[in-house]
Amino acid sequence: MRTAWLGCLLACACLRAEAAPRELSFVTQLFPPFISQSAAGKPGGALVVILQEACRRLSWRCDVQIMVWKRALLTINQGGADGLVLVQDAPERRAVMELSRPVLSSSYGLYVQGGAALRYRRPADLTGRNMAVYGPSLSQDNCERLVKGVPGVSVAVELDPETVLRKLAAGRYGKEAVAFSNDDVARYWMRRDGLSNIRQLAEVRPLTYLYGFTRSRVRPGMLAEFNRALDDMCRDGSLQRLAAPSGIRLAPCR
Repeated sequence: MRTAWLGCLLACACLRAEAAPRELSFVTQLFPPFISQSAAGKPGGALVVILQEACRRLSWRCDVQIMVWKRALLTINQGGADGLVLVQDAPERRAVMELSRPVLSSSYGLYVQGGAALRYRRPADLTGRNMAVYGPSLSQDNCERLVKGVPGVSVAVELDPETVLRKLAAGRYGKEAVAFSNDDVARYWMRRDGLSNIRQLAEVRPLTYLYGFTRSRVRPGMLAEFNRALDDMCRDGSLQRLAAPSGIRLAPCR
């Protein structure tokens, strides 16, 4: 009788543990329109509100903390958080994270002052140019990959995308300089800062953003649950509704 009673207690405890909300911590950087922050310091933006809705559907309690990007990556590498918001599918991310399904679509582009005479068809057209990019980041990696082997290119690396675009508009890199940027981010800062003398020269590479779960902390089945929630949100129109205010495109539904 005592054994049966103890077994019942253990089973009830397991059921309670399974039913209890999971508490997860995510880290990221300020990267509008994907990741933004209110005047009161509350995280927002398309990737944050989508994450929060997915977590609500799964009865997870998900906290998002915004920090400097290098610190966010270090936190994930050291196992100090459960996940990273704003991830590309790249070998350096897969080395330490399990990646969700793609959520949002974007692209990288080249930007110049409105009066620049440059035309772009291939990387060799950038020969001898001053370029600027935000880094350290995958944007910087992709920029340097684009101009690898192109003679005479000088790359200036800034701490954030806004600085890159403002300096480009002000002619700080030279009147014929080129900036490498995420297109959605560039459009955001051009509108916000009134940088009307900048234009997109070319779109150079499509990309998608997703979520990363720290491999050392992810539990069995967690990623599959999260992906099912994202799939349901895509099919019922929730992803489109949540992304629409930011003007960002969705990755295709599966």
